[in-house]
Amino acid sequence: MTRPAAAVFARWSWSVAVVGLGLAATASRAVDEGGVADGARPTTQASAAREAVLATQPAWLRPDPFPAGSAAARAATRPSPNLKPAARPASRPVEAITHVLVVSIDGLRPDLLLLADAPNARKLMARGVYSMWAQTTPQSITLPSHLSMLTGVTPNRHGILWNSDLPLEYPLFPNVPTLFEAAKRHGYTTAVAAGKDKFDAFDRPGVLDWRWIPSKGAVKTGAVVGPACDIIKQHKPNAMLVHFPSVDATGHGNGWGSPEQMKAITEADAALGRLVDAMEEAGTADSTLMIISADHGGAMKGHGPEDPRSRHIPWIAVGPGLRKGYDLSLNVKTLVKTEDTFATACWALGIPPTVTNLDGTPVKAIVAPRAGEELMQPSTKPAKEW
Repeated sequence: MTRPAAAVFARWSWSVAVVGLGLAATASRAVDEGGVADGARPTTQASAAREAVLATQPAWLRPDPFPAGSAAARAATRPSPNLKPAARPASRPVEAITHVLVVSIDGLRPDLLLLADAPNARKLMARGVYSMWAQTTPQSITLPSHLSMLTGVTPNRHGILWNSDLPLEYPLFPNVPTLFEAAKRHGYTTAVAAGKDKFDAFDRPGVLDWRWIPSKGAVKTGAVVGPACDIIKQHKPNAMLVHFPSVDATGHGNGWGSPEQMKAITEADAALGRLVDAMEEAGTADSTLMIISADHGGAMKGHGPEDPRSRHIPWIAVGPGLRKGYDLSLNVKTLVKTEDTFATACWALGIPPTVTNLDGTPVKAIVAPRAGEELMQPSTKPAKEW
């Protein structure tokens, strides 16, 4: 087998192995499908299962399927191929919007947000549009769901099916462009501030202008918000993700809806307020589409496939030219999916669809219709245009 072919086979084999581990871990609701409770070290059981899987692999696949100098290793460390050819953005539906800030509150279930002491979220809902019935991926786990949120396609298409840190020397990136690759190609600046090291899946060489991602494990929301605000104030990136991890961590530790998690939601809301203040200070508040959402919900001490308590997520959009205090569920046809976050961000920035037949579509109902127009519906245009 040639080295390039071996690398491809290695990636496929390892993905299958990791998915197998994820399915096995589903039996324990306190542990993510990837075998690791978010923000924690692998359990003894999960570690033993990982070792058992590794023991079945060929020697050249343990622990790194990409030998130094291989084609796959070189591909993993060279700048993203999705940045060329450079392109100019098309006209934007709201000309005032030149920035998009996606805020993901990991593990935030919509009903708990509505029950929590969350004044900043309520102010943003009053200023913009929202749905408490948005849906995440059927897998309902952190990394695959975030990749769908920021690529516009389902996990089977973007290829990131695991939810833990793989013991690989070289990272594995999604099969399709992320929001940051699409934005960078069209001349926008990009940034990520995240609370879990697994978010290096977005840090493909040449893509992020600014980043704050822990090198190992997870941190608390309070550790993320400061660097995130600094990036906003100092650099004003056009496309940015901010990820707050603590609601999910307390859910795994204390349970969804527990007093400890409700306190974590209040803390995330306070961090949300700091982001708004940072945009005001940076002078970008009046040019930013801000989307607040989550990767999944949860129940008891876990979250998993096809559980409605895990699949429902909040979705709030605020920005210039948007409706005020508008509930998207007023229109029965507007069912927001997590993939729509990517599509809506690209549409707002004048970026055309990145791949054929995206699973997400722009939520055009966030913009008030002009006189004589009907309520804007999800796009039904071919993938070449919105």
